[in-house]
Amino acid sequence: MGCTVKNIRRPGGFEITNRAISFCSFSKGAKILDLGCGQGATVDHLTNQGYEAFGIDSNPANISPQSNLINASAETIPFPDSSMDGIMMECSFNLMDDQQAVLKRCFEVLKPDGRLIISVMYARGKTELSNGSIGRIETKEDILHKLEANNFCPELFEDYSNELRTMWGQMIFDKGARAFYCELGASPEKLKTAKCGYCLIVAKKCS
Repeated sequence: MGCTVKNIRRPGGFEITNRAISFCSFSKGAKILDLGCGQGATVDHLTNQGYEAFGIDSNPANISPQSNLINASAETIPFPDSSMDGIMMECSFNLMDDQQAVLKRCFEVLKPDGRLIISVMYARGKTELSNGSIGRIETKEDILHKLEANNFCPELFEDYSNELRTMWGQMIFDKGARAFYCELGASPEKLKTAKCGYCLIVAKKCS
C-alpha cells in the first residue's frame, strides 16, 4: 500500500526508494537530491539511512526553515555542477513543466558516475492524460527516449503497477470513487484508456 508520511502518498511506500538506492550501491554519506520533495519524507528517510540528502520543491509551503529542503525550481537546481551522487524524482517527473530543462540540469549537477532515479506513472495504453494532479502520462518508450536524448543511459526498468492499483483501490475505499477521480483530475474513461502503470527507472550519465 502507498505510504502517507508527511501527507505523502505514493505507490509502494519506501519499498521502491530502497530498491533504487540498493541498485545504485551508494556509499554511506553519498549526496542525494530529491526533486519535487514535498514536505521531505524521502529526504528524512535517506538521512536516517546515513546519506547526505537534500530536497527541492517549488511550493514554499512545503519548506521548513530548519531542514535540508530548498524552495526552488527543478529546472534551476541551485547546487554546483558535478556535486550529487544521485538525483531522485518520485511521482514528480510527470508534473515538471519543462522536462527537457530539468534533465539538462540534472546531467550538469550529477557527478560523472552519478545516477538519475525516476519512479513515475506511465501509460500502457493510449497517452490521453496530460493534466490534473497526476500530470503528463507517457509511454515507457517516450520516457526512455527523453532520457537517452538528454545523455542518460537507462540501466534499470522495473514495473510496480500492482502497487499503484493497490494504492488507488485504498484511496477509493477511503474517499469514494467520485472524490478519487476528482482528486486525480481524470475521468474513469481516460484512466481506462491510458491503462496507467507505475515504474522505477534508473539511468546513468552516458560517457
